Order: sequence, then C-alpha cells, then structure tokens
Amino acid sequence: MAVTIKTGLRDDAFAVRRAVFMDEQGYENEFEPLDDDPACIHLTAYLDDVLVGCARVFPEPLEHTLAPGAPHAPASHFEEGIAPDQVFLLGRVAVLAAYRRQGIAAALTCAALDAARAAGARVMKLHAQEYVQALYAHEGFEAIAPVDYEDEGQPHVWMARAL
Repeated sequence: MAVTIKTGLRDDAFAVRRAVFMDEQGYENEFEPLDDDPACIHLTAYLDDVLVGCARVFPEPLEHTLAPGAPHAPASHFEEGIAPDQVFLLGRVAVLAAYRRQGIAAALTCAALDAARAAGARVMKLHAQEYVQALYAHEGFEAIAPVDYEDEGQPHVWMARAL
C-alpha cells in the first residue's frame, strides 16, 4: 500500500478534521478563517487513493492576524536571527482511526516540513496533543514549553525545530 500526499485539497482535509477532531475527539472550534488564506497549505494523505489523513502549515504571522483567539506559540531558540515570516506552524495532523499506526502521520509531517521549506520556512513549530509528542520528537522537534490545556482543555505541548 502506497501513501500519496497531495496539497491544496482543502475540502478533503476538512472531511478528515471533522471526523477526527469533531466527531471522534469532541472539539467544537475546528475551522478558522486562516484555513482559507492562500498562505495556508493543506496536505492530504491517501492510501491507495482512499483519503486517510491531513495536515496544514502556514506562516506564524498569519495566525496572529486571522486567529487572534488561538493560543500563540512561545518563542524558541530556533528563531534567533530568523524573520517572523520564516517561522511556520504545523497543525491539524490527523489520521482516520482505521488507518493509524501505519506511518501516515509521519509521512504527513515530513511532507509538511518539505512544503513549508519550499514556501520559505526556516523554523517549524507545532502545538501537539501530548500523547503524540514522541512522534514529533522522532521527527526532530523539541518541547519549547510545558504541557498546557489551552486547546479546548486537552493537554498539548509546544514544540519546534529548525528546517
């Protein structure tokens, strides 16, 4: 079975996010105006042409202007000497329940890093659910803040890495 990653299929990404974050995990505020900004890159994963996962990346300043209520990422040592528009955020990494533990989230993360790099990113940050912190650590991310409960009361940790 081959995993294929595509970009620009927002509606497919929304279908996965709705299934995982809203239906499965009970989140209420899943979609934001920044999802429609051209600088926001939606990635989707397909396993033998079946939609199985998604992720998104965007420049950090976009969140400050289009999602003012969202928890803002803390600064990290990776950002020293880096312009604000070269710091990107990775988020909404989700894989449908029936397809987990097959490396799809890791493939999405690697593709997201590549997409951000191509868009000019030099640093990537994310606000991971605590239970998947090891996945991101394996991809080179380091915790940059203690666990918090800012995202609808679920334990999350801010992480970052250089690109």
